Amino acid sequence: MKQEKNYKEREKKDMNLLEILDLDLIDLEMKASNKDEVLYQLSSMLYKKKNIKNLDKFLEAVYERESIGETGLGGIAIPHGLTEQVINASVAIGKVEKPIEWESLDDQPVSLIFLLAAPTGDQQKIHLQNLSQLASVVAHKEHVDALMKCNTKEEFFQLFETYFNEFTKRKEG
Repeated sequence: MKQEKNYKEREKKDMNLLEILDLDLIDLEMKASNKDEVLYQLSSMLYKKKNIKNLDKFLEAVYERESIGETGLGGIAIPHGLTEQVINASVAIGKVEKPIEWESLDDQPVSLIFLLAAPTGDQQKIHLQNLSQLASVVAHKEHVDALMKCNTKEEFFQLFETYFNEFTKRKEG
């Protein structure tokens, strides 16, 4: 499979979060009104881009992880699925118009959701790196607030890239 081969080539070097961002996997106008709808819509985006093999089995893995503990904090959620159903490590991003209930450490609803998808096996280290990088970028309230104000995917992507690069410089410095 071509996509699997491309992923294997990418995994040879450390992969950063920017490498898995894709404009086609960003929806800043989600019509979802609850957590189930959000997870289904974001997972469907991953499936349509052929980043996951089976939509239902991927969702099972996401819900299994969600049952372990809260993935929301500060108005955002970072659910994730680590499963053999993932072909390419990826992230689907959604913003809902009205905040939705989510199991959050601060008991607050969320408006911005980053659904991470990662394959099992040797790539688990990459998943942990991506999760850590994402958490570092959105750990700053001002970053989240600015990302929430973005009106286009391109604007969101550029701003996220700016914040990611700031994080990278801080880490290296």
